[in-house]
Amino acid sequence: MKKILIAAMCFLSVQIYSQTGAYFYSRLPDLPGAVCVVDTSFRGQFMRQLALVGKQLDEVYFKKKKEVQKEADNLKPEMEKKIAKDSGLSDADIQKLKNKNLSKEEKKKIADKMLQNKANISMEEIERLKKTSKEGKEAWAEAYSTEIMANMSSGDSVKTEEQIKMEKELETNTKLNELVKEQKLIIDRIHAVDNKYANKMTELRKEDSIQTVILETKLKPLRKQLENYPSKEQQKSIYQEMAGHYLTYCNKLSPMNINMIADAKNSLAPLLPEYDRLEEVNTEINKIMFGAKDGLNSPGLMQLGAVKSLIDIMAGAYSYTIPQDIASKVSE
Repeated sequence: MKKILIAAMCFLSVQIYSQTGAYFYSRLPDLPGAVCVVDTSFRGQFMRQLALVGKQLDEVYFKKKKEVQKEADNLKPEMEKKIAKDSGLSDADIQKLKNKNLSKEEKKKIADKMLQNKANISMEEIERLKKTSKEGKEAWAEAYSTEIMANMSSGDSVKTEEQIKMEKELETNTKLNELVKEQKLIIDRIHAVDNKYANKMTELRKEDSIQTVILETKLKPLRKQLENYPSKEQQKSIYQEMAGHYLTYCNKLSPMNINMIADAKNSLAPLLPEYDRLEEVNTEINKIMFGAKDGLNSPGLMQLGAVKSLIDIMAGAYSYTIPQDIASKVSE
């Protein structure tokens, strides 16, 4: 019985893993080197494997995305009630906020109501603070915090219901702040990798523009020669010269392109657990902010999305190879 249970657990683990971004990442084909003259069979194998992994990933990704959207739609009324309760707004106020044509005056009234309910501060007081000196603002903040702490007497036996509520909110806000800080750190690490790729892509595009102009300048007179019905020997000579120009073009750009893609692929591997942790943090934040029971949980969706983007990037591996029609003319 124990062996059956272990086997069942192993099977379940494999099933769960096969739904993750890490699984699809592990099945991605190896990148080619800086390729200019291509073995068409190897290129075909690479593109077929990439397309297969992409198709299988898409099935899981869009299924999960649909589930999360459905969950969000189901939780929307519950979230609206939570926001209304926490902010002290009525259902009518919430409905007003949904109106895109709501006037500035109405928005200000509702914002004022929220501030009064949550912090006992009016919009007028905030407007006055904006005009106050730095020292005045610091003095006001110190007085305000002193007032709040004074309202929190020690010992639950002597605390009012409002004081207990304030302490619980303070504890919740502390936890929320910690989660938001962690969320920002993870997002910053992900953005650092994204920005590195974006910078390399910008460099490649600049060089591509320069080299394309040079290539087209050299190809233009050769194309003109082909229009004058040259002999087979002359045609072959022209195509060989064109292939040489394409080779020079490719040798400039293909290494940059492959290095950029390889860096994107290698940089994603250590980030995959980060995406999972970010989802966990987001879930906890949603639970606190919106009172959602499951916090709009989307296990693995971010990881899958990251690998999906990588597949799109890898599809450009052969962008600078010598065109097949030119290569075939040379080999005739």
